[in-house]
Amino acid sequence: MKKQLLLAGLSLILSTAAFAQKKNVTDAILLMRKYNPMGELAANKKTVTDAKNFIDLAAANPETAEDFKTHLYRAQIYYSLNEIAQLEAMSSGSAIDQAAAKANKDVAMASFKKVLEDPKKSWTSDAQNYINGRVDNVFNAGIVAYNAKKYEAAADAFIAAHEIKSYLGEDFKDAEVNTSLAANYAVEDYLAAKKYDEAIAFASRVSEAMPQNIDILISLVNINLQKGDVAATEKFINKALELDPNNKQLYYVLGTSYMDKKENEKATAALQKALEIDPTYNEALYQLGAHLYNLAVEKRNATIELDYKDPKAAQLEAEAMNLFKQALAPLEQYATQNPEDRAILDILYKTNMKLGNIEKAQEYKKRLDSTKE
Repeated sequence: MKKQLLLAGLSLILSTAAFAQKKNVTDAILLMRKYNPMGELAANKKTVTDAKNFIDLAAANPETAEDFKTHLYRAQIYYSLNEIAQLEAMSSGSAIDQAAAKANKDVAMASFKKVLEDPKKSWTSDAQNYINGRVDNVFNAGIVAYNAKKYEAAADAFIAAHEIKSYLGEDFKDAEVNTSLAANYAVEDYLAAKKYDEAIAFASRVSEAMPQNIDILISLVNINLQKGDVAATEKFINKALELDPNNKQLYYVLGTSYMDKKENEKATAALQKALEIDPTYNEALYQLGAHLYNLAVEKRNATIELDYKDPKAAQLEAEAMNLFKQALAPLEQYATQNPEDRAILDILYKTNMKLGNIEKAQEYKKRLDSTKE
């Protein structure tokens, strides 16, 4: 009899412990039913914090640690901690604790992943509806702002929608595309007003949120080009090239930036790289040919200031002639694609004369004479 009573007592203790752990999940659920992001901030913060305490106990206990319902509400609670932090930052103007936000997101994503991978899909739709409902609200707010031409607000909303969707481990491509569109118009507005620093601050913030978005990096390139900051232009071009190493336009802009800095060899290499990607790239053909031709003219003019007996004069003359030769290939290809460009035909005529290519020079002179002024 005593043995039976002892076993009965043990059974009672075990069932009570299991109930206590399940009650932690229930208490967390009941608290979260009171949570409303639109409600009073302090009360919401207390509600979510108290719910976290209960769900942490449940998540640490073997009785409920692997329960999919535990993970569903653990994910929602840790997501809500970041939602509260975001609302606090907006209210006070203070910065978000990024380390804490990342830690919360990691927990939320891990629990959402558990729920989504449940073979029985017991709470999968609940997890998806929870996040997707918030995504839809924010994304639609972005559409409204965009249509009202409030492009900076629209970009912020699309960034937020992209971030929220990522809690499910998904990349929200539509939000990324819309961010690029809204950000582009916002930057255009800043540039029209010549507010370069404000444009840079905005575009940098967007780029930080979406570091793999090349469109935003190109916006930063364009802003710094218009501002005249060659070093910053080069920095963002190189960042963009890390994402898209076969972007001929980026190499073209990089080449022109190096030209502005008088880094002539780098300029030549960048323009040549653009032409490796697209040998018919009109702008790069012209720019490379003009760049090499102008360098040749500069070297030739420098010889005039030297005594003809100075060995440097012969060296500069040889370098000039070599640059004239290098300029021919891109300029001739450009002339093939633009047969009516009289300025280029004239340069090709004179350059071939300098190099002793008389027959070729006469050919370009004939073409030049046959084109209309």
